Amino acid sequence: MPKTSKKMRVAMPAWEIGRTGSGLGTKIGGLGVVVEELPPELVKAAAKQGIDLEIETLSPCFAHYDKSRLTKLDLRLPVTIEAYTFNFEVYEHVFPDGQKVVYFWDEWQLSWTNANAIYPSDPQMAIKLFAAVGQAMAGYIKQGNFHTVHLHDYHVGLVPFYLGDDFLREVPVHLTIHNATYQGITPLIGGGYSSLDRLNLPGEKLFHKYFDFFDNLNVMKACMLKVHETGGKITTVSGDIAGTWGYAAELKENHAAVWARAYAQKGSPPGEVFVPNRHLDLFEKLPIAGITNGMSDINRPENLPELKAETLAQMQARRGPHNPIFKNPTVQTEMLARDHNFDANNLAMKAELKRLLHLETFGVEPIWDPILITAVGRLVEQKNLGLVADIIERTLAYDGGTKFILLASAPEGDAGGKATEANFFRLAALYPQRVYFNNTFNQPLSKLILAGGDFTLIPSRFEPCGLVDYEASLVGNVVIGRAIGGLVKVRHCAYLYDWLDISDRPGEANAFFWQIKAAIDNYRSNHAHHDYLVRTAMAINSSWDASAAQYVEMYRYGLLTKKWQKSRRQLIDKFLSQLNTEQELFAEFFIPGRQEYTDRLDWELKEALS
Repeated sequence: MPKTSKKMRVAMPAWEIGRTGSGLGTKIGGLGVVVEELPPELVKAAAKQGIDLEIETLSPCFAHYDKSRLTKLDLRLPVTIEAYTFNFEVYEHVFPDGQKVVYFWDEWQLSWTNANAIYPSDPQMAIKLFAAVGQAMAGYIKQGNFHTVHLHDYHVGLVPFYLGDDFLREVPVHLTIHNATYQGITPLIGGGYSSLDRLNLPGEKLFHKYFDFFDNLNVMKACMLKVHETGGKITTVSGDIAGTWGYAAELKENHAAVWARAYAQKGSPPGEVFVPNRHLDLFEKLPIAGITNGMSDINRPENLPELKAETLAQMQARRGPHNPIFKNPTVQTEMLARDHNFDANNLAMKAELKRLLHLETFGVEPIWDPILITAVGRLVEQKNLGLVADIIERTLAYDGGTKFILLASAPEGDAGGKATEANFFRLAALYPQRVYFNNTFNQPLSKLILAGGDFTLIPSRFEPCGLVDYEASLVGNVVIGRAIGGLVKVRHCAYLYDWLDISDRPGEANAFFWQIKAAIDNYRSNHAHHDYLVRTAMAINSSWDASAAQYVEMYRYGLLTKKWQKSRRQLIDKFLSQLNTEQELFAEFFIPGRQEYTDRLDWELKEALS
């Protein structure tokens, strides 16, 4: 192992940080999981490369956090919104894993937030909040002697603009995109210049070059351009550095390319296709690298806390005696009486969990050998779980021993999600011994469903990385889903269908059902193959080792890029000094090429001559 000597400090702004069990963190989606797990993995990976890495995660201080548990810093960071200046308070906390989180609080901006509401639904309120927190974060970063800034998603995409060009000339800034569907697109108020002026940004200087997107502000676009032009890397959460597969490859595709693939797939013109980059053609022009997310070993069945009696007992103590974790008394007693962890060499315990899951959801002991098909998630458009309702009755008719266990809920105000909830409730009422639906979140139950189930359904419309596919696979629950984004990383041990025409729901349901049918057929008639898939899924290397190492290498690359940019500036300065009295003559004739004949260094020289 190399001797650790070089010190590197990284600021990591992110809206979600995970760590929900501590009461000092939030997780709405996969972003929170990644930002919780990544920093300590980066420290380990950096040590292997001879680097003493120190990370500070920067995040808003949401209103439900107990600030008495945080350490208040002697800092007041001035922020200006709509020509009104006020100060943010700054707190910090070091978690048991040694990672420091710095929190930014202003009552006016953040008092409305809670554990389930951290993103404003109104775009104008959102852009002002992102701008205010972004200014506070930038003020902190400029005082912190950081060597690198690593941004996570567009919510913190304004930070580089508040850091300023002088700072960006010296310090690399990188951006990781977790979901390109959300780009911070905001209608203008009083025109583009005024819309940025009110955020304490020079509108005339920045609007057309960075933010303009069909007469809206686009924060993602602006951040991508700024990161790229200053030498940073833009990454996303599945694929490889070259962007040849996964979400990194999908983001490069325009509407025509996706439509052509859908035509070839169907053999007829598709009605409508989903374009992952949401028509932001910058994704087609800039190099987007993929660094596939990992997942902590705590999610492996031999380690899973929710299968340990002590952990469940502690959870039950917090819930009180009148609110049992599991509704079935036998399941409650047995799960809290002993550990139910298992591994690929002890699948008898997984079979026991399947029995307990059946007892919990259907109230009776399983008869014969039922196939338990599961789904856990949010009933939002992205997850496309409404498609599951479309295939349930067809599947029940195909195999008399197949049952569905569904744990999912729709956000308040999501009409489509609520309609899907109603459909699942209807099916559960029609087939009470074959369809179970629960729209109440219960973490231990969700882990029991994944650990005890045979198959899990993931028909996502888009899935930048996919975490539930890892969660399910690691506990031997074989994925049946759509071959999209990061889900293709489990293709070797899953049943995946290809479908791009989102307007043809019956066609997609048919493609989905045929993969379910194949899974059922193998389970019933070729159980050796099913067992192979289970063991292969459980053997997936989901560790952060390779991904964290690539992020650390990205930080090192960013520092080298700054050296290259400095050398280019020195080259230009040296050449200009040599021109002496002939500079005006040279400037008159020196006109760099454009498009495929462009040379960026020539254009930098042209700018220096002007």
